[in-house]
Amino acid sequence: MSKTIKKLVLLRENFPIEGLCEILDRADENELKIWIALLMRADENGEVESADALCELLGWESSDVESALTFWRGTGLVALKKADGKKKTTTTQKSAHRGGKVEHSGVAPYQSAELATLLDQKQALADYVTECQRVLGKTVNVYDTGLLVGLVDQLGFSEEAVLAILAYAVRLGKATVRYAEKIAIRFYDEGITSTSGVYERIRVMEKSAEVISQIRTLFGMGSRDLSTTEKKLFTAWTQKLGYGIDEIRLAYDITIDAIHTPAPKYINTILEKWYAEGLHPARDIEEFENEKKAD
Repeated sequence: MSKTIKKLVLLRENFPIEGLCEILDRADENELKIWIALLMRADENGEVESADALCELLGWESSDVESALTFWRGTGLVALKKADGKKKTTTTQKSAHRGGKVEHSGVAPYQSAELATLLDQKQALADYVTECQRVLGKTVNVYDTGLLVGLVDQLGFSEEAVLAILAYAVRLGKATVRYAEKIAIRFYDEGITSTSGVYERIRVMEKSAEVISQIRTLFGMGSRDLSTTEKKLFTAWTQKLGYGIDEIRLAYDITIDAIHTPAPKYINTILEKWYAEGLHPARDIEEFENEKKAD
């Protein structure tokens, strides 16, 4: 969180109840939790002392709080307040920015008539929305239909790429358009919009999740949540460095022999050294380490 931000302000006055109902329908689980937390911590002026207070109340990392707050700031129901007491102005345009921070929801909303015209004029687009509903296993509302159309019409994803993202979200147990949109925007910011690129990115992410599950078993972590450092390191090992459990286990064993404790940062040093040496897979690493011992 920015150190200049001291307060969050709930802008509840004169907001039509039907508008609030529509917003609540769009919010995902975390966004609803943050809204409840805001209501619990707000004073009579609708002000919350700090975002850190929400982290403490929910037991979340600041990045998770910020992600959920982004949705509410985009609705106009929450604003930020600077140290000088003035409300921080925010843009109302909803757009995704490649290589930078994503503001609000990423896809600009459509007017109902505009969306209806698009679907009437482009049968392929209407068929694509129908297929999206089949993948999700449910009918989507007008707002979600606009998100699905916007991913293709505004961000340049192919229909097949969006369907692949939806299928991935379903496999994660997150069968919502909002969750799929977040994944798509992450890909967009990474410069991944081609169909082949989306398939490859999903393949890497699913393989990473599989290996991270094996790492948890190796470390004896059980079902506890990973710390921020652990998430960062494990993701780097499996996605950036591209190592599997065999290579990570070798680094783990070397670490235990050296310092008698499974220290992730120590393991990271070993893995980064192997990566710099261009060592893949495990058999090449074992040969490298055996040669070092023989010298």
